[in-house]
Amino acid sequence: MKRKRIRIPIAPIKGRLYFVFFIFVIALTLLGGRVYYFKTVKGAEYENRAKEQQVNRYDSMVPANRGSIVDRNNQPLAISTVVYNVILDSRVLALKNLDEAKRKEEQDKTFNALREVFPDLDYEELEHGVQINPDTQRPYTDNSWKVLARNVDKEIKESLEVQNLKGIFFEKSTKRTYPLKTLACHVIGFMRGDAKWGIESYYDKYMTGTPGRSFISYDGNNTAVQMEYDAKDGDTVVTTLDYTIQQYAEEIVNNTAMQWPSEAVAVMVMNPNTGEVYAMADSGTFDLNNPDNPIALSDPAFAETWNAMSEEEQIEYKNNMWNNFNVSSTYEPGSIFKPITVAAALEEGIITPNQTFVCTGSVEVYDRNIRCHLRSGHGTLDVQGTLAQSCNPAMIEMAQKMGVETFYKYQRDFGFGEKTGIDLPAEAAGILHQFDNIGPVELATMSFGQGFNATSVQALTAFSAVINGGNLMKPYVVSQVVDQEGNVVYENKPEVRKRVISRETSDLVRTMMKATIEDGTGKKAKIEGYSIGGKTGTAQTGSRETNEDWALSCITYFPVENPQYVVLTVIFKPEDFEDGNQTPVPMAKEMMEKIIKYKNIQPTYATDGTEIVQKQGTVTVDDYTGSDIYSTLLSLDSKNLTYRVVGTGNTVTNQFPHGGTQLEEGSQITLYVEKGEEDQGTMPVPDVRGKTYSEAVTILNDNGFEVEEIENTKGVVVAQDPKYGVSVEPSTKVTLTMGEEETKEDTTTQ
Repeated sequence: MKRKRIRIPIAPIKGRLYFVFFIFVIALTLLGGRVYYFKTVKGAEYENRAKEQQVNRYDSMVPANRGSIVDRNNQPLAISTVVYNVILDSRVLALKNLDEAKRKEEQDKTFNALREVFPDLDYEELEHGVQINPDTQRPYTDNSWKVLARNVDKEIKESLEVQNLKGIFFEKSTKRTYPLKTLACHVIGFMRGDAKWGIESYYDKYMTGTPGRSFISYDGNNTAVQMEYDAKDGDTVVTTLDYTIQQYAEEIVNNTAMQWPSEAVAVMVMNPNTGEVYAMADSGTFDLNNPDNPIALSDPAFAETWNAMSEEEQIEYKNNMWNNFNVSSTYEPGSIFKPITVAAALEEGIITPNQTFVCTGSVEVYDRNIRCHLRSGHGTLDVQGTLAQSCNPAMIEMAQKMGVETFYKYQRDFGFGEKTGIDLPAEAAGILHQFDNIGPVELATMSFGQGFNATSVQALTAFSAVINGGNLMKPYVVSQVVDQEGNVVYENKPEVRKRVISRETSDLVRTMMKATIEDGTGKKAKIEGYSIGGKTGTAQTGSRETNEDWALSCITYFPVENPQYVVLTVIFKPEDFEDGNQTPVPMAKEMMEKIIKYKNIQPTYATDGTEIVQKQGTVTVDDYTGSDIYSTLLSLDSKNLTYRVVGTGNTVTNQFPHGGTQLEEGSQITLYVEKGEEDQGTMPVPDVRGKTYSEAVTILNDNGFEVEEIENTKGVVVAQDPKYGVSVEPSTKVTLTMGEEETKEDTTTQ
């Protein structure tokens, strides 16, 4: 039987294979083209994006330490310290590449270490956040930057760091602290978010510094490189404040505020010759480290009242608390203005020192009867007596003789109605009558310090011009700003804003006001043995008919012959005012007594009133603070005093013993010096006294100085010019004087 052959068609199968192969080739070609497109056309863009993600992931700012604020003796008032923020990277701590047992071990290690330091964190949430979500294969908290704690001290950071915890990183930060808490709080100020107060605001640009940066970059071989740019710390602000005097002022303010509750109690201490503020204090103090919480919250009664306040009321309370009364608040100065009226009248020749005035207790001015504080009248007084007894009618008569134009000119010349320019924010300009609105009554009341408003700093600088020779000074609370290398980048120096009266007039009025303390309205400020002048003031504020608010003030200065300190004390709007009861005069006396003791200022007069004659062989040390080293050394030579120089520079920043101290001739003064702007590039001349000529030449040459040739080189060096300790340009020639005996002066220089 013939077998039948069956033909199996293979063409369709081959066709299908060819078709599949064709589709595969096309897909592969498209995929390759796409890869080629991404690599060549978009490659650079995507590579840069990847790098940016890497860089941004590890790009952080390194904050600069804010510059310090210190007092005139380098006592820290505000400092910044390095602290750290503790960061959790949940993606790292998820540990996806480890087996479950090892992963849990590392996670437990991290969280257990954190619990010991930060027990209040929500660890249930944190532990859940680092677990892997099975749906996304990512941690539930899918981020790399969660701040667990802020402003952690270095010790805590190092204790965690040494344990090598997975997923924990540290971000460097800085923390501002005020070691003396409430001291000078209204002057130093503080930072609250972007807002700043006091010196913190006024000198912010110097203290801010320049932040650094830590990030990943790529070199020419596309290798990731960790880059670090160090932060540049801010500059140090050196204030004119004296920590000790400021502390005294605040004690007096607080005690007075407790004795006589008032809207404000204040004290200022200033150098009348330079405008340097030694102390500025007022009530309503607060802790600079926690300015949002009033100190009074420790009192349960106040705490209850505070909690009952609305948010707006609490904000208003805090703003009033933070307000610097001496700079930003105004009041009618009252009789402390009278010396200016007298000085203006004397300067214009309208009155003479011996002229007399008759006070009957009141005077008719236009349609008003204006009374003197002594209703029975003072009788006949000379000019000195009008100041000592604070006679209103006499001041009115002087102002009337001057006329509105002349009186108003002097009022403006002494700085009233405009800012003093003190280097603190929010200074008020005061309130004066418009010239065209000054009538007979306004002129009369202005003559004794009422009918216009002034700040404490205005009143004090104006008064200082009366006693310092006639110069209206610009007050200031910062003397220098110094960078990290000790270079002075900014400096305030005594600045005369205007010459307002002659020295002759100033000398007259300054001497006259001694009677105010000796036997006048300020006799409660008298300190036996010391020559003190001053003026008291009592002014009714607001409406004379309905207002019972008063501003009480007192200004004193000493010594009268050459005032070095002027003190202003104020009690503003005391509760339950009784004339003669609440008074700032004892505050002024206590402030002066504390300064006298602190500075060891010797009395001018014996208790019997005779002038103290300095013992033979003793000298009184001057206050050389702020002076240049050249003039200081000349003065010490004239007093036969030796010296020791500590530091580098030509500006004396401190001394020991302090000015006013009596020493035996030949005693040593220690001078602390710093470099000023003009001293940059200079070097201190070494001390070569007592050395032979060859020894001196070697020392000077080794320090970059040349030696002037001299004929006599025998003996030892007994004098040198420039003197040792003075900073001069390198290569300066030093002249040596040779002698047979060694100098007895101390040769120690630091």
